[in-house]
Amino acid sequence: MVNKYFTVEKRLTIAASKQHAAFAAGDVMVDWTALQVPKGASKLVCATALVRPKGDAGPTDNNFSFCLAFSKTNTVSLGTVNNSVSNRPSNDFIGILDFDTTNYGITSMQSTAVAHLGGDVANPTPPIVLQGDPTTGDNVGFDTIYVGMIANGDFDFTSINVINDADINSTTPTAIAMAGTGMDVREHFAVGDVLHAQDDILLGTVASIDAAATGPINLTSATSGAGDATTVANGDTIYNINPIKIVLGFEK
Repeated sequence: MVNKYFTVEKRLTIAASKQHAAFAAGDVMVDWTALQVPKGASKLVCATALVRPKGDAGPTDNNFSFCLAFSKTNTVSLGTVNNSVSNRPSNDFIGILDFDTTNYGITSMQSTAVAHLGGDVANPTPPIVLQGDPTTGDNVGFDTIYVGMIANGDFDFTSINVINDADINSTTPTAIAMAGTGMDVREHFAVGDVLHAQDDILLGTVASIDAAATGPINLTSATSGAGDATTVANGDTIYNINPIKIVLGFEK
């Protein structure tokens, strides 16, 4: 028997340089991002968003309202990330979901604020049937649809997590010591996170984090040392470029 339910998970990318300043209500958080879904029309029955916190001591959770928009194409951009939505018409929108602050779970989950739509009276099932362009899809049996995210609150991912590792200036280490007043890197980063400096230079992918507030953060492969505009440096602020993950539940 074929299961009539399926899920699609996507880590949404926000460039480190765009996270280095706070968002405002009405700002584009994520421009159109491709999702692969089984061919044909599917009913979206639930949606979950996992949102990382501000990069401060505590930390401060990002449990603000936002909108997920869906489109058949990515030809009309939502606008520049961390700027107001562009007011240009498109005939390719196929649905939107509005998440409110009441859709989040308990506020003590600062390191990952979890919002959910679907399944009960307080969080009703999204009444959306989504279908992509049948001429699209990177794999046989799949179509491509696009999702974008717009802030309806003051999301803030700005960080005090900085490299405190003079060694990075002369070698290619995989263990990066961190610093930041009162912060704990274990509250901000997890295995599999892709880390960039605030100028969008790649640091690497997290393999593990030592059991201490300042790490070190261990990477899957060595990063380059300082020396030119294409390398990370001691004192750089570090960001996880996928601070939001969405999980969409469909019925076929």
